[in-house]
Amino acid sequence: MEHYKTKLSTLILLFCLIHIQFVWAQKPDINKINQQLKILEKENYLSGVVLIAKNGQSIYKEAFGFANLADSIRNKTDTKFNLASMNKMFTAMVIMQLAEAGKISLQDKVGKYLTDYPNKPVADSVTIHQLLTHTSGMGNFWAEHDKLAKEKFKTVEDYLPLFVNQKLAFAPGSDFLYSNSGYMVLGLIIEKITGKSYFDFVKENIYKPTKMMDTDAYELDEAIPNLATGYTMSLEKPGQWKNNIFSNVVKGTPAGGGYATADDLLKFANALQNNILLNKKNTELYTSGKVKYREGMYSYGIIENKINGHRIIGHTGGHFGIANELMIFPDLGYTVVILTNGEVENYWEISNLVKREIGGSTPAIESFFYTKDVIKEVCNKGYEAAMMKIKNSSKKYPLKENLIERYGYKLLFEKKYNQAIDLFKLNINNFPDSSYGYYNMSEAYRISNQKEKAIEFLKIYIEKEPDDKDALSKYEMLKIKTSIDKIN
Repeated sequence: MEHYKTKLSTLILLFCLIHIQFVWAQKPDINKINQQLKILEKENYLSGVVLIAKNGQSIYKEAFGFANLADSIRNKTDTKFNLASMNKMFTAMVIMQLAEAGKISLQDKVGKYLTDYPNKPVADSVTIHQLLTHTSGMGNFWAEHDKLAKEKFKTVEDYLPLFVNQKLAFAPGSDFLYSNSGYMVLGLIIEKITGKSYFDFVKENIYKPTKMMDTDAYELDEAIPNLATGYTMSLEKPGQWKNNIFSNVVKGTPAGGGYATADDLLKFANALQNNILLNKKNTELYTSGKVKYREGMYSYGIIENKINGHRIIGHTGGHFGIANELMIFPDLGYTVVILTNGEVENYWEISNLVKREIGGSTPAIESFFYTKDVIKEVCNKGYEAAMMKIKNSSKKYPLKENLIERYGYKLLFEKKYNQAIDLFKLNINNFPDSSYGYYNMSEAYRISNQKEKAIEFLKIYIEKEPDDKDALSKYEMLKIKTSIDKIN
């Protein structure tokens, strides 16, 4: 009898698991997704292209917003978008192709190929594997790049002086640090081994075989048709959009900054899954997680995640006015491309929405939409009503501090200062140990011309972040301006 009960329990559990998997793997509601994206376009400035494919064929593809906001030129489904870090997929793919051809070993040191590399600790101790997985200890070059004329940086070697003398942050292989510099070194290695420019080799070995005809590292001081310009909200001039032309690279790099269309990224995803660019064994090696990265794993230029047992592989890309993602669900047969040229919160919502529709919900996804509901409550009914909603909620999920922050800045952009202050107050109440809430509150008061309160909250922030020199400078300037206002 006990054996029968155990067997029956096992069968019931198995049935439940099969049922759950079926529910989680059901066909996504395309109409629901489209309706929500239309709302985001209308209410939250969504700008970009979203593509969903099943078994390699597009089942949904829509464009939103503007490629050129100043001249009201709308995005099209074939508009080219800046990929930011998504280019790392291509750099890593070329390295894997060279490894498959026996021209490189992933365990080789940098110095084997770059024999005159000036930084000896990097040359002697960092491996190709560590560069690919961001475990080399190398850092980034953005701070130095921002100080110089960007039009001077068009070859991979042009970037070398920006980072070559930087010390390693840790012993190679002992930790994780996302490193754009490391991927630039991979670009140099590709050029050394092949005798060709990085850009030509990637084009010949990835773009041409997959017919990705609208993907390249375009030189942006040339007139390139059908490119989307990225936009961010100006804080100093509420209501004014800023383009990202002067904040991004003038030409894409091995670390990021190239351009592609949604259709081209689908072609890449299809080629990857059909083992066209690598054999099956090396495709698995390329995509299988190697080191912990956020909620998932980082492989070789690919991020691997799981949602309700379903694998997701791809990569994100983000910078000022850029927020993108390629998501491949191998066992469910879906591919999703999200390319946006605006603020990041729209990308976050699209990513969570399509994940929930394709792979099923998770606590993290529910936390996102719960936070969105609380934000709406603040905007519609005020801070006290939102706090009451949180208190009385039957389903309590952790609030997303960064999402509340982003919507606070959206409200500042729209000159809805009291609502923005209520949102930042919500963050301070729920994340009292975070310094960012106090800084954001100071900004809200500063922008709304309440300088004394801005000083008060900035002082609290500086007490928590005493090494922030920019904040200290802003604090002194605010005190001077306040003193002048009192005299006048």
